[in-house]
Amino acid sequence: MNPPLFESEKKSHRRFLVIYLISTLLLIGVGSAIFYTYSLHRIIDHQNETLKLKTALIRPKLRKLHNSTEKRLLYPGIEGIRTALYDIDRHYLIGEFKPEKIVWDREFWRVGDTLYYRYEMQPYYLGAATVVSSMPLDKAPIHSFQLKIALILFLAVLFVAFIARWLGRLFLAPVHHTIRLLDRFIQDTTHELNTPVSTVLTNIELFKSLHPELENNDELRRIEIASKRLSRLYDDLAYLRLNNRRRRRIEPVDLRELLEERLAYFGPMAQRRQIDLQREITAAPIREMDREDAAKLIENLLSNAIKYTHPGGRIRVELDARSFTVEDNGAGMDREASTRATERFFRANASEGGFGLGLNIVREIVEYYGMKLQIESEEGKGTKVRIVWEE
Repeated sequence: MNPPLFESEKKSHRRFLVIYLISTLLLIGVGSAIFYTYSLHRIIDHQNETLKLKTALIRPKLRKLHNSTEKRLLYPGIEGIRTALYDIDRHYLIGEFKPEKIVWDREFWRVGDTLYYRYEMQPYYLGAATVVSSMPLDKAPIHSFQLKIALILFLAVLFVAFIARWLGRLFLAPVHHTIRLLDRFIQDTTHELNTPVSTVLTNIELFKSLHPELENNDELRRIEIASKRLSRLYDDLAYLRLNNRRRRRIEPVDLRELLEERLAYFGPMAQRRQIDLQREITAAPIREMDREDAAKLIENLLSNAIKYTHPGGRIRVELDARSFTVEDNGAGMDREASTRATERFFRANASEGGFGLGLNIVREIVEYYGMKLQIESEEGKGTKVRIVWEE
């Protein structure tokens, strides 16, 4: 059994299927239209020939009447068609019908569902120089052919869809294998990171409790900050790996309380880089969310802001009843980078650390809860990220 595709692979697979199906069906459609037109002309031409052969039967009948000595002559009708006689000046003489319009420069023509034929006679009999005949178009072979074309197109669509799906899987197989290896590597890495990082953080807390005089020791703070950063990388990787399999526990979450807690966590990191971490909290909104999702939302925005803000810079955090905003005066991004900022593994500045997961996680959480993510950034001037849950 083939392993399921990742979401990015599914998108690529769907795009391939759409492009392949549209282009192939377009070619099949054009070819079918040409073949249908050609075949339709053949069917009509065959019926025109039938009309022509039947019309030719009137000539010997007119010759017989022309040589007859009887006083009363019967019009020579032909089964299956109607005929009308015209003199050399194209004046109507007699017939089973009188056409409304005759195309004198054409041998065959068609008006609606009626076929017409013009037959010039030499020599003239009874003064008739031209015979115009008509018969109804037989639609039965046309309808039969249309059904065959429709059946062929239906089978062609099924065949093309099957081939497209098979080719898509075939082309994605190497990529899928590589991504599977990468996913396994990330799983193994996160598993191996968990124990040592947790051990380091636990022992730091224990060391600080045993030696309170070292609470503000620079070396110890650097170790703690580095360990927290590793812990956050582990959390992000584990969140992405388990995001589609874990069950969310939706409950009322006090965003103000959670924000204060996360600001206290990131405070030492900002202080270490001499970043002015400003806050403006004007409300305590309660949102129905999974608490881990809400924490990830806040953590990743704060972490990104600290990462891309130069030492001595400023970060402003705002929380009101309808939105949460993190704004910095750091490196910023150009327009292209801003549009790609939420892509997984994308980093606007390759010189900075991280895996490019922060805003991707933020986007997934925002989309899951039906909120809106707004990103405003200017290269060299900073970035403003705003999450809105109420208009």
